[in-house]
Amino acid sequence: MGSRGLITPVGAAKLPANLTARSWVLVDLDSGTVLAARDPHGRYQPASILKCLTALTVLPNLPAKRLVTVSGTAASTEGSAVGLLAGAKYTVDDLFRALLLVSGNDAAVALAEANGGVATTVREMNIEARALGAYDTYVETPSGLDGWQQLTSAYDMALILRSAVDNSRLVAYDKTMSATYPPKSSRYGQVGPYQFENQTMDFFQHVPGAIFAKTGFTDAAAHTFLAAAQRHGRRLGVVFLRNQRTPIDQWQQAAALFNWGYSLPASVTPIGVLAGPIGASDGDHREAGASQVPKPTTDESQPASRPPRPLQAAAGEFNRARSILGLSAAALAILGAVVAIRRLIRRPAPRRR
Repeated sequence: MGSRGLITPVGAAKLPANLTARSWVLVDLDSGTVLAARDPHGRYQPASILKCLTALTVLPNLPAKRLVTVSGTAASTEGSAVGLLAGAKYTVDDLFRALLLVSGNDAAVALAEANGGVATTVREMNIEARALGAYDTYVETPSGLDGWQQLTSAYDMALILRSAVDNSRLVAYDKTMSATYPPKSSRYGQVGPYQFENQTMDFFQHVPGAIFAKTGFTDAAAHTFLAAAQRHGRRLGVVFLRNQRTPIDQWQQAAALFNWGYSLPASVTPIGVLAGPIGASDGDHREAGASQVPKPTTDESQPASRPPRPLQAAAGEFNRARSILGLSAAALAILGAVVAIRRLIRRPAPRRR
């Protein structure tokens, strides 16, 4: 699971054509087994699929019928938006539908503010990521708009997807095909009424057993996608990072990968298992059950490396190392001074002429 290349089970059929994501995973969401992957721990920008983590974080704190007054900051958020009116009141239900159906960045900020503020929500999202075992993830925005250090991995987003599909309220929002906003007015003007449709409608309409989907895009992230389907009593999940929508769209790539995954014979051994949170006694970041599965095939010969850790952890280790080096340098300087003084004391006094 540490490979940067393609990883498939020994003896599995050839993967579908036209999988264009730089990083992806196919997982069994019930057992946690990873069926195939490409660069699963590579860290990339998530774009709007990060909104699934936003929703998981704030849902427990926001009752569905609570009214939220939208701020000017939320209403003017850049990027994709549902068109919230500053000063108008919306239910939490309304905001979650906008968040998941049309990936409204304005709705993401409005929900974060209702949750205690953007900074509070971002901090709680990072805590939630750690609680899920998503150690490749660092959050800076609730909308998924690019942050300087905001990164995730396909492996981590699979953990988040697994938690999302277990949340019936979140699944109900995500599967809504369309929603309508009634007319709104405030001192800033008037909007509505208007209707909006689910951006992932094609996935829900054409993929058998579709139960969850979210798409994203920024210039830095390119296209991102996650989805889940249930067939024959099994729920599989797909995550794509740094993807393209050609020659076929993301939902079609996901559909092909689901078909491949559901057709795998029971005798095929998965390539790994999704881990949960790592306890304090665990020495490093490794997948649970890794020692029980045979070495999968990869398309690259480079050795597997440990998954990268968040930038804060790396920065902390750097600072600790710098402190140790600083103390060592100071100790050497003192030792040098002592040696120099002793040499001066032992040096014979010059003769007078």
